[in-house]
Formats: sequence, structure tokens, C-alpha cells
Amino acid sequence: MGYKNKELLTNWANNIDKVAELTKHSTTRTARKTRLSELLNTISTGKILGAKERKELNGKKFILTSNSKANPVQAFIECLGSPEQLPAFLKQFYPEMLQRKDYKQACAIATSNILQMPSGRGSGASQAVKGLFIPANKYDPWRDDKKLLTDIWQAVNLIAANQVTGHQLSKEPGRGIYVTKDLIMDMLEHPEKATRTKVANALVLMRVAGAIHLAQPDELCDAGKKLMEFNNGSKLVKSHHVYILGDFNNSDWDLVASNFNLSLNTQISKEMLIQLFGEQVARDYFPDLSGGIGKTEINFFMDIKAQKGYINVPIMTAKSAADTVSSISGVKDRTCRQYVSEICNVRPVEMEKMSKSEAKRLGYLIGDYKDTKPAEKLIVPTTKEALRMCLEKLAGKNDKLENQLKTRMHR
Repeated sequence: MGYKNKELLTNWANNIDKVAELTKHSTTRTARKTRLSELLNTISTGKILGAKERKELNGKKFILTSNSKANPVQAFIECLGSPEQLPAFLKQFYPEMLQRKDYKQACAIATSNILQMPSGRGSGASQAVKGLFIPANKYDPWRDDKKLLTDIWQAVNLIAANQVTGHQLSKEPGRGIYVTKDLIMDMLEHPEKATRTKVANALVLMRVAGAIHLAQPDELCDAGKKLMEFNNGSKLVKSHHVYILGDFNNSDWDLVASNFNLSLNTQISKEMLIQLFGEQVARDYFPDLSGGIGKTEINFFMDIKAQKGYINVPIMTAKSAADTVSSISGVKDRTCRQYVSEICNVRPVEMEKMSKSEAKRLGYLIGDYKDTKPAEKLIVPTTKEALRMCLEKLAGKNDKLENQLKTRMHR
């Protein structure tokens, strides 16, 4: 990023006097700050890092370098080297921020999880991890979502390091985190590429992998249990914001990669998770999920696909699929279209929704669907047999399209 003071801050322990000069501040303004993001939004962060800063209309500060803007927390940690440096640095220069009992452990866990992220396709990570977090090539249809999933995973870990003061939430130090979509958006490196829907769906995928899971009562300290409930008028309502942060390498990413295509625009229904984990696990760990496609609709799509076999022709139009779902479920048009997108997100179903022009380019035999409107989406089979037939049809004609199909086959 090109921060002028990065080298100084990375080696701050040997430059106490110089860094102390940079971090001079009024303790009356910082004493009540509980989060690192609040602190950096209050002090002269740009001066400390050796970069320009700007506050936007929403009152949030950004660090400006090389015609780009960076999240202050991301920029600050980049200059320090890792979240693990935060406890000692804050204690030295911002002692008025009383650190929670397990803050050091939280920063160590966050650092470990971020460092375990694969650096590229040649890294020693498993194929499942690479398939979820690293684009296969520039033709990868899930390229943008993979980059965003990486950003959100890093943000989840930075939430643990961001909460400086307060109480330990879980019985195991450093693992309890209070997660909301707004907190994640504040920690993202590229918040402009995220939406609240994509953040919510990414969190569900991480929960499926066990990278985070909804905190259970026996895992929480008293402070964590208090956060799990709130008063809504005269009624005590359960909240689902407290999670337990796991280890990246001990998470079952293959469970995600083998069951779902990485479409962060598409939710995962509770019914899908019931079929994956069983009813009790889905009830205990995913009580916040509701709606989405049900068992009857899933069976309908599976039956249709089985009847069509593995020929590389469209299975049906997206409209006819939505109309059928509407007749089965009795749900409205928009919801029906969402259900169709959701079923196409399930990998074992082996279907994908795409435009007629794209299907034709990729080698699918349009046949009976050649007279459908150009804007009409088609449901096509994505079995290895169907994709192989498409590749054979395109052989030697278009390297770009062949690469796109090969990427789909390797998912």
C-alpha cells in the first residue's frame, strides 16, 4: 500500500520514542473507546501510518494511498505486521483502553487463521480450500465470490481483534465473537464489493464448514449468555450474534465444496442443512435460518434431472421451473425464482441457470429452446458427462470457452 511509516511501526518495539511522538493523543477522547476501529476513527491514524486520511459523509475514516482508500484497521494491522502485535502496542501507547482478559488469545487466534489462508493455487492447501478461496483462472465463474469469501473470512477474524475492551464471551479464551453484518462490513478490505446478502450467505458457508459456529450455552461465560438474549418490549428474545471462532485448518471446507457452488447471492435453506446434518444439528446450530426451498421442491428437480439423463441439452426454462415451484409450494413469483437459483446452488443436483446465448456458446444443444426469448434463462445440466459433451463440440474452436468448461468440470 505504500505507508511511509510502515517500517517504523513493524519494528515499533525498537523505536519507542519515535512511535510515542506519532501516537500523542488526548486520553479523554479515547478512554471510552471499546473497539480498535473506534480508536482509529478518533485519532490521527493517517499521521501514524504516514498516509493521508479522509472522513466520509457517514463519519467513517479511510486511509488514502496510491489513488485508493483502505480500511483503517486493515491498514494499521498491515503496518504492525499482524494482529498479534496489537495487545502489546495498545498497552504501550493507549493504556487507557483496558483490554479484555482474553484479548491476547483472540489476537493470536486471528493471526493464526489469517496466516493459514492459502496464498495461491501452488500452495499446500487442500483442493477444497483452493476451490473455495482461490480463483482457478480468469475464466472462473466464481472468481469474484472467492475473493469476497476470503475477505469476509479475514473480517470475521479481525472482529476478534477489533473488540479490545469488555468481557470474555466464551469459556475458551479468545473464541467468543459478537458478529453482525455491520461489524463485518466495517472490517472488509473491499466493502464496496460486498452486500449484506453476500455477507450473510458467506457466514452460513463458514458455519457449514465449522470455521465458526453458533455459540451453545455450555460454551459461554456469563457475559456471553447475556448477549444471547435481549428484551424486546416485555418479551425476552434469543439473539444469534455470538459465535465461536474455530481454526481454519481444522474446518471441514470439503463439506462446503462438495455440496454447494460458491454463489454468495444465493441462500442455503434450512431444509438443505437438515438433509446434510440432520434435524437436531440444524435446529441447534442454525435456528436463525428460515424459508428457502423445501424437500418437495428439491425432489421435483432431482426427478426432472433423472428423467433428462446426461445429454447436454437444457432441462427446462427458468420460468417453467419457477411456475412449477409456484404450483407445488404456493409461493409468489419472486420467491419462486429465488428457489430456482437456490436449487442450482446445490452441487449434487448438477444444474446451472444461464442465458440462452451463453448456453449456446458453451456448446449446449439448444434444440427445442431456440425460439425462446433472448432474455429467457435456461436450466442446463452440469454433470461431467454433459460438460464433456460440450467440450467435444467446442474442441479447438475457442480456448476461452474450453477453459470455462474445464473450470466447471474441476469444481
